[in-house]
Amino acid sequence: MNHKVLVEVYIPELDIKYDLFIPVNKKIGNVIINLVKAANELSQGAYPISANHGLMNSDTCEFYNTDLNLKEAKVLNGMKLILI
Repeated sequence: MNHKVLVEVYIPELDIKYDLFIPVNKKIGNVIINLVKAANELSQGAYPISANHGLMNSDTCEFYNTDLNLKEAKVLNGMKLILI
């Protein structure tokens, strides 16, 4: 069974929010890569693709370790994340 969490991802550079289902077994690093690629495509290239992005909890202002999966990082349904 593929468990997923529903999170809100805010991208400040584009001032856009997305509600996304993300599998809990995905590593944060892979999630960031996929979010950056999607943001780049949806913004028609306005959002740069680079290795300098991070994912942050909007409530605690803590950055997530890219080596952990969502379950290990304790990302839960309804959390608000910021792609920086």
